[in-house]
Amino acid sequence: MQQLNIQNLQSLLQKQEGPCLSLYQATHRSHPENAQDPIRYKNLVKQLEQSLDSTYPAKEYQSLLKPFYDLAENLDFWQHTLDGIAVLANADRFEVFHLQRATPDFAVVSDSWHIKPLLRQTQTQDRFQVLCLTRSAIKVFEGNRDALDFVVFDHDFPDTVDKALGTELTEPYQKVANYGLGPAARPGMAMHHGHGGKNDALEVDVERFFRVVDKAVHEHVSKHSQLPLVLVTLAEYQGVFRKLSNNPYLLEQGVSIDPSALTVDQLRQKVWGIVEPIAAKRVQDTVATFNQQHGTGLANGDLQRTLAAILDGRVETLLIDADKRLAGRIHRDSRQVELLSDFTAPDAEDILDDLAEMVLRRSGQVMVIPTRYMPTDSGVASIYRF
Repeated sequence: MQQLNIQNLQSLLQKQEGPCLSLYQATHRSHPENAQDPIRYKNLVKQLEQSLDSTYPAKEYQSLLKPFYDLAENLDFWQHTLDGIAVLANADRFEVFHLQRATPDFAVVSDSWHIKPLLRQTQTQDRFQVLCLTRSAIKVFEGNRDALDFVVFDHDFPDTVDKALGTELTEPYQKVANYGLGPAARPGMAMHHGHGGKNDALEVDVERFFRVVDKAVHEHVSKHSQLPLVLVTLAEYQGVFRKLSNNPYLLEQGVSIDPSALTVDQLRQKVWGIVEPIAAKRVQDTVATFNQQHGTGLANGDLQRTLAAILDGRVETLLIDADKRLAGRIHRDSRQVELLSDFTAPDAEDILDDLAEMVLRRSGQVMVIPTRYMPTDSGVASIYRF
């Protein structure tokens, strides 16, 4: 299981050896709604098998399908799904992603992975991460305006002071009591209260722990996701952590409260109150840049001209309408966008997602934003590098 982020999305954009299998499915978080999810999944896998069977001998594709079959029988997996899953596989890789937004069900075999639904998931501007911090443990959550979910770390991730400092802990710190963090936490998160130790020794350990945490969260979480990070901790630790932090994604404003005092949904609401105006300003600033550059030859909202600029490597930022889909085909050789009336044609694609994928492959930036912020009616707005 991988965390969906910019880094692994870029990896999926690289040229792959076919056949490439892509399966997307909406899932449910709780019973009884999730009881039908494995059944629908098996039907989608059957579609993959039928597609492979028409082109490849059974002995060649059975190994490709085996991890799909194994996942179907993984009861623990199906009891802990979110709002959707993406499963991408070929002879070398089998990747499963939990999605925090639902996706239409479909399964396809092609020469490359179908990653357009992931583009929309990763480029939507309301995503953020949360660092819940006490002086002896952390938890990280990732979410959007509608959902917030716990980020699972590898076993050796220094999410507790014991893991981070080990034998370097001072004796007063080793004597602190361990209490559960309450409804907002997951197993393993704790609050610690000193009993009889030296305050200065405890504070040294706190700062050392915070330094390890800051480095680990930056290296293993923020650098890969590139999402804004909101710090939730007691007021007395807000300044301490920020003074030593080198994480460029840490927002200036945090939530000064004991994380254990909040349920996960309360945590989401408080953090979204911080993130929403920042996300809106980022979008508004980008739209303002588009409006300033429009008419100078450095920005446009025309599909044909945007395609040509992308192929020339000129597009730095592409705005995509989150609420619009355009059926059609992109003809790279003739640099033409062909629009269709609907998606019934077998080779019809969403033009907007195709353009977004092309920009990302050329190291540009894509922002998927609501219709009300879009400065054009075409579904795209492009800002050029030159």
